[in-house]
This record gives sequence, C-alpha cells and structure tokens, in this order.
Amino acid sequence: MAKVLYRVYRPSTFEQVSGQEHVVLTIQNQYAFGSLAHAYLFTGPRGVGKTTMARLIAKLVNCEAPQTNEPCNACSACLAIIEGHTLDIYEIDAASHTDVDNVRENIIQSVRFVPNQLKKKVYIIDEAHMLSSSAFNALLKTLEEPPEHVLFLLATTEIHKVPETIISRCQRFDFKRLSSQELVKRMQGIVKEENVEVDVEVLEEIARHSGGCARDAESLLGQVLALGDKQITLDQARLVLPATQRVLVESFTHALQDKQAAQAILLLNTYLEQGVDLDYFISDIIGWFRDRLLETVSVAPMSDHIPFFQHALEQLLRAQKECGREQIPQLPIELAILKICGLNFHQQGVDSSPVISKSQDKTVSIEVPPEAPLPPKIEEAVVSEVVKTVFDTVPVLSLDQVKQKWPEVYEQIKACNASLPLMMQSCEITGLDGDHVELGFEYDLYVQTVNQEKNRLVIEGVLEQVLGKRLRVRAIQSKNKPEQDETIQSLVQEFGGGLI
Repeated sequence: MAKVLYRVYRPSTFEQVSGQEHVVLTIQNQYAFGSLAHAYLFTGPRGVGKTTMARLIAKLVNCEAPQTNEPCNACSACLAIIEGHTLDIYEIDAASHTDVDNVRENIIQSVRFVPNQLKKKVYIIDEAHMLSSSAFNALLKTLEEPPEHVLFLLATTEIHKVPETIISRCQRFDFKRLSSQELVKRMQGIVKEENVEVDVEVLEEIARHSGGCARDAESLLGQVLALGDKQITLDQARLVLPATQRVLVESFTHALQDKQAAQAILLLNTYLEQGVDLDYFISDIIGWFRDRLLETVSVAPMSDHIPFFQHALEQLLRAQKECGREQIPQLPIELAILKICGLNFHQQGVDSSPVISKSQDKTVSIEVPPEAPLPPKIEEAVVSEVVKTVFDTVPVLSLDQVKQKWPEVYEQIKACNASLPLMMQSCEITGLDGDHVELGFEYDLYVQTVNQEKNRLVIEGVLEQVLGKRLRVRAIQSKNKPEQDETIQSLVQEFGGGLI
C-alpha cells in the first residue's frame, strides 16, 4: 500500500513550507511585533498549503516556548495540537457543516468561553465558501468583534463565493501554485528521508503532472515509491505515472501544425483508447504550445508562427473547460481541432488572399483558397520555390539507416503504447521504398494488428520523431514463414474457432 506522504511530511514549521514565502514572512513579522489579526482568510488552489498554514499559526499562538517565531513542537501545547487532544482548536469542514445551526452550535455559542488549556481558541474553517448565506450572516458579528482569546482562520479554493462582508473582516492572503523547481526540491527532501534514489527526470515528470499542487505531487510520489525499489528510473515510474509522453504530444501537435484535422482527431481518440488521461494530455498540449509561443516571442517576435500558437492556445483552453460537462468528454477538443486547423464552417466571410509564411529554416508553407488561383507565372515561381525547398530540407534515408535507428524506435513505442511492443519486438524491416517502410511479421495476426490505422499512426509518429521524416508503415507477412504457429493452429482446430 502506498504511503500517504503528504500526511507524513506535512510541514511542522514555517521554514518547511514551500512556495508561500510571502505569507510566511508576513505572519512571522506580525507575530514578532504582536500585531496578529483576529481573522485570516487564505485563498488559492487546492493542495498548496492553506490548511497547513492555519495549523502552524494555531501552534505558534499557543506555543509555550516559541523559537525565532516558530512553534517549538515540544511543549505540552504543541504536542496537544499535533496529537489532536485539545478542545481549544476547532477544525470545521464547511462542506459538511453548511447550515446556520452548525455555526451557532460550534462557533457562536462557544466563542464567549475562555480556552480550556491553551492561550487561544482557534477556529479553522476549511472550504469556507461552502457555508450557506444564513451561516455567513450568523458568523458576521462574531467575526467582526471576537473576544481577545479567539482567532479565526478561514480557507477557501473559491474566493468569489465568499461574501464581501466576510472578506472585509479578514486579512486576506492569496496562495500560489508551486513552481516545478519548488516541487522537485520538496520531493528530493522526501526521497532522501525515505532513503530511496529517484532519478530527477521522475521528479520532474511528477511535478509536470501535478499542476503546481504539492499534495498531488506527493500522492504521485507515494505511488512511485510503492514500487519498492531502492533506485527508481523513469521507465519504472511510468508504470504508475499518467500515460502521457513526449512522443504522443509531439505527434499530435505536428498534425495540428500541418492542418491535418482528421489525423489529429484520430490520434486523440487512439491515445484515449490506449488509456491516456484526457485532462493530463490536453494540459501537456497546452504546455507545449505555450513553450513554443514563449520561445518564438523571445527569439523572433515578428514570426508568422505566433498568431497560430496564440490561436491554438485560446481554442484548447476554452475546450478544456468544457470537457467535463459533455457526455463525450473529448468532443470539445475535437471541435477545437477543427478550428485550429482552419475548418471553421461558421465564418461569416472567407479571405481569398493566399497566405505565404516562411520560417527560419527557409521552409515555405502556402495556403491558397480554391476560389483564388494565382496568376500562372507567380504560381510557377512559388511552386518551384516550394519544390526546391522540400528537396533541400527533407532527409533522404536508406534502409540501413532505418535499421540502425530501429532500437530507438522500439524503445519509444514501448514508452507510449502497452500492446504494440510485444509484436514490434519480433518484426523485421524488410524494405524501404520512397516514403514507405515495410515491416515483416511471422504471424498474420500481427500483420493485421499493425496495419490497423490507430496502431499504424502511432508507429509512424514515432518514426517521424526518431528519423526526422514522415514514413508510411506497411506490415506484411515475412517470406518463408508459416502463416500460423502450429500450436495456435491446432488450438483453433480443436476448439472450432478462428483468429480475428
């Protein structure tokens, strides 16, 4: 069973808190100068430390021997809070205590009584936005003028649902998502404590999937550590990490850049059939386009690629928000693909002017609407330039080169597909004819499987990544090989079945 790391390694001091230095510094300074507020409101994404910060403040204000504005974690007050044995710390989950009666019973009626054993009574209200309107109204007066021995700490992920009257009575702090570097640094400390070696590529992959959420990162790390090895590589970690890999992302984004809408939609659905998580995958696609946009803006701010990257990001971000609302979750992404590839049938008008863009590697792309033909001489000149550019830039491959790179191709396929590697391990590269590569298999079942469009596209995408050229794959049955294994054939005959 995977260890719940975010509980085991929950920060016990302010120094251990990651990524929220602005909050830590302000709270510690207020404590040092005796100017702590009577109510705080922490807002931000889930899993970034809001409740943890509230518990640390509860310890600090009650600690009997604080050290440099930190709780000692050793006195009777700190230990009682850590072990949950004190009646003076109230943790209220507003999601399950939304009504006004709970607020009156758990807060308003108990506020006027002095603490039982600690210096201050502390009320931590988690998911505060879930309180009902009547509960908020009942809380208002108490929150505005609480007794000196009371401290309120509210946490919420949806600040827009908290009434302004409540916000105005609290000191508000906005928690931010953690950067990948901060998450990696935090996880490095955890794996060191666990006495396990984890490749930094694994931690970076976990950070990328966590979206700035420390709790998600530590949950994923716990699953990785549950593999049980003392040294964990990225190949091992992929057994439990969400199955979105670089090669899948690049194949998909290349299809979008080439305006191949049908192929992009087919790739998307193929990946989903293979178990790729839609949300993670689209987040990776958005991250890829964002990286390309920032790179292009910094290097070539007048590049013709910038509008395309911006358009793709806008469409994907809009579609990502709609995925969870549809019965077919990928439908908004499929519609976004059509728009990104220029297949928007709801346009009010059609621009008939040709678009000619030229990138830094002198590759020319041309889009000419059918109703706007170029004059013969211009058309001849443009086509000539395109042909010359294509032959100057597309690599010419030999059969030996493909065979030499095949082990790398196989490793990439193994990384992004669960079922193909078994078949690809036994294949033989039998021929290369122009842009067609021929793969020979001993069994007809393997031939049929590889020739299925969804599997063929995966292999072709990997080949393009490794070889730098788009090749079409065709599977055939190897010569001088039996059509079916004798054992398989005998089983089929015995049970009266057939191979599919």
